[in-house]
Amino acid sequence: MLSDILYVLIRLLVLPGFTFLLACALLFQWIDRRTIARLQARVGPPWYQPLADLVKLLTKESILPAEADLPICTALPLVSLAAVLTAAVYVPVGGHTTYSFEGDLIVVLFLLSLPALFYFLAGWVSVGVYSVVGGSRSLLQYFSYEVPFLMALSAPAILTGSWSISRIVGQQATATWTVFVQPLGFLLALVGLIGKLKRVPFDIPKAKSEVVGGPLTEFSGRKLALWHLTVDIQTVVGVFLLVNMFLGGSDLGPLSSLPLAGLMDALGFGLKALVMLLTLSVTSVLYARLRIDQLADLGWRVLAPLGMLQLAVTMLIGAV
Repeated sequence: MLSDILYVLIRLLVLPGFTFLLACALLFQWIDRRTIARLQARVGPPWYQPLADLVKLLTKESILPAEADLPICTALPLVSLAAVLTAAVYVPVGGHTTYSFEGDLIVVLFLLSLPALFYFLAGWVSVGVYSVVGGSRSLLQYFSYEVPFLMALSAPAILTGSWSISRIVGQQATATWTVFVQPLGFLLALVGLIGKLKRVPFDIPKAKSEVVGGPLTEFSGRKLALWHLTVDIQTVVGVFLLVNMFLGGSDLGPLSSLPLAGLMDALGFGLKALVMLLTLSVTSVLYARLRIDQLADLGWRVLAPLGMLQLAVTMLIGAV
């Protein structure tokens, strides 16, 4: 009994728990910043810069406007980080998952949506003008990308007849990767992830040239560090989720039968996650920021109809 408890604690706190996610978050941030810098003919930060930035913010004083609601401003980044970390528990990494059950995909999608809502609240309770404007933008943006994102990730579940991420991954190992069956769904999920992470061209709520830091303009010190850490870990969880749902998880096809299967699984999963991250980085360089009205038009006139088409085709395939 004690050994089982220790095993669960190790998986929650070390691998693939918080320590692993923190390391991946810092590594992903460095690769992202370095790639974008190279594509823009800059040098980019050294490998230790993400950790240095995190430590620097954690040691700084946290200051808020006198009119801000201090308890809520303190709770929002903590709850957002807790939601993302909880979602990571159900997302397989290299063929292994801490906990899995039928319907865990629904739980993950719900938990990953909470930081966006709390991000909006952060702008309203911190009372700054830029914060309120950024919060309003973030809420409008949320409704523009979230519906197509949910429809895109529902399609693989409907096709396989299961809402368990692990079972969807297992189904791809015996058939084919979902990206080849549902390429439109993969593109919609990728666009939705960019919106969820508020990356260029969907960084409208925090556009520096317009609203400074958006909802986080008034945040500093440890609170701002937790917000940044939430986004970094959400990037890791989002990339891992798309790798599992559309790219077969750790499956490498014929290469999976090679010796050292565990090492090959970890290598395959890591390479796919790296490709996804580089795709996000290149997209940030290639496209300019959209206006909020352009994003709303894109979400409801293009992405949502395509998502409905994807679902209709998936249900038709399932019926056949």
